[in-house]
Amino acid sequence: MKHRISFIVLFVGLIVALGLPVKQGPLSTYIVQAESSEVAAAVVSQHGGQANEQLPIINGLSAELTLEQAQSLRQDSRITQVFADQEVRTTGWEAPTTYFPQVVGANEVWNQGIYGNGITVAVVDTGIAQFNWNTQRIAATYDALSTPGLRDKNGHGTFMAGLIGSNRQDANGYVGIAPKIKFVDVRVLGENGSGTYTNVIKGLNWILNNRTRYNIRIVNLSMVSAVQGPYWADPINQAVEALWDAGIVVVAAASNEGSDPMTISVPGNNPFVITAGSFTDNYTPYDESDDYVTPFSGAGPTETGFVKPDVIAPGAHVISTMRPFHYWAQQNPGLQVAPQYYQAAGTSASAAITSGIIALMLEQNPALTPNEVKYALMASARPAVYTQENELVWSIFQQGAGRVWAPGAVFGGYTGTANGSMIPGQKYVGPTVYRDGQFILVNADGSEWVEGSGFSWTGGFSWTGGFSWTGGFSWTGGFSWTGGFSWTGSTTWDEWQEGDSWQSGFSWTGGEAWPGGFSWTGGFSWTGGFSWTGGFSWTGIRNMPD
Repeated sequence: MKHRISFIVLFVGLIVALGLPVKQGPLSTYIVQAESSEVAAAVVSQHGGQANEQLPIINGLSAELTLEQAQSLRQDSRITQVFADQEVRTTGWEAPTTYFPQVVGANEVWNQGIYGNGITVAVVDTGIAQFNWNTQRIAATYDALSTPGLRDKNGHGTFMAGLIGSNRQDANGYVGIAPKIKFVDVRVLGENGSGTYTNVIKGLNWILNNRTRYNIRIVNLSMVSAVQGPYWADPINQAVEALWDAGIVVVAAASNEGSDPMTISVPGNNPFVITAGSFTDNYTPYDESDDYVTPFSGAGPTETGFVKPDVIAPGAHVISTMRPFHYWAQQNPGLQVAPQYYQAAGTSASAAITSGIIALMLEQNPALTPNEVKYALMASARPAVYTQENELVWSIFQQGAGRVWAPGAVFGGYTGTANGSMIPGQKYVGPTVYRDGQFILVNADGSEWVEGSGFSWTGGFSWTGGFSWTGGFSWTGGFSWTGGFSWTGSTTWDEWQEGDSWQSGFSWTGGEAWPGGFSWTGGFSWTGGFSWTGGFSWTGIRNMPD
């Protein structure tokens, strides 16, 4: 991407006034934020940049700037942030086969007459191709791309929409979780499954403006981008918080970068949204005893110390629809299991399945707020627990509250709110520190918040037999870990180097200052992001009728 050198604004203005040419470098796309989109546009123009799409959801706009103009804008006190417009991609697919609606208990919810009626899910992705299962069910479309042609040239968005709400049936029932929902198709990613921050934010802004017209209750974000700084400084994260604050449940993929710690991506690193990791039924859908968290599933904590993922959902060998001429189908013809059916794996699928369950929840309980939805989903989840010791098999940084369970989420009657007292748009850090070689949860004064297997993690990925997935596990302190501590420091982000203190200089509202902030004293190394080169592979074949 494109970066910058500073000119003195007065000097540039003098050259322009004299009619002399201003040396122009190559143009790059940036997201520029100010107190409003209009102010940002005016300041960009004053600096000689080209203002493009306004992004009022984050008080900003997309602009074409030279490196010099970008640096000059960063020095302008009227500008709050200049963010290089970077790549966003689907989380990809990897593989095998599962009876995922039965694994999460969706069939038990259907038996009670709940199918997602009256709920609209916005699928922000590569588009949704026309199939007979979505005929007259796509309430609206929005295209942030300028390329004409097929609604979905890649296939990823169609695949995810099918997992969320296909009404086709196999021998076991429906092949989508919420078969009577409506869709809103928001295309922001292109044929190869990638896109820009600008286009993603344009799509989210459109959703915010049209949420009431189409009764959009859920936004599915089966996509990732690399973490470049604290979650609150990321423009996509700012946009999803605006949606959450407006009453829309946002579901995001954890990432396929696990199983190491701190492999949660944007926007799944946002503490407000529901972040879904993956588990597999291990090809035994009616035997839970051998199910496990998939090694590719992104793990927490996040870069600012929050526990993620929130829940885990089926993410291996799931089947959904796609056209044979779609980009991914062309790249992976061996993964076609039947005409118009392919199988894949990844936390993209887990997010989509979670979105489907939330649609069932909202049909049954339409007054639920996003925080109440998140609480009920987590409270009804079933963590893996060693039966004899009543201790967690995988830490909360790997399995969150546990595997999603639709009957409990829909009919459990759980009352409570997640995310503590946090307010969208404010800055928070989570309750996790790295101390004595392990991640632990702490109170605001730095004391250990809770002890017990699963509430701390040394970063390993292993387990032994003799465990069960249970809904009766006692969570000490409830779900207080979904909250955070207010932060009043700078948004400046410096790459962490081994030996440095983590988040140096953070101070907590209330006067409790920690020397050095969160201190990663055990030597855990993290450089602020992760590497992703794409090229996901799919393996495994299963026949399924069209």
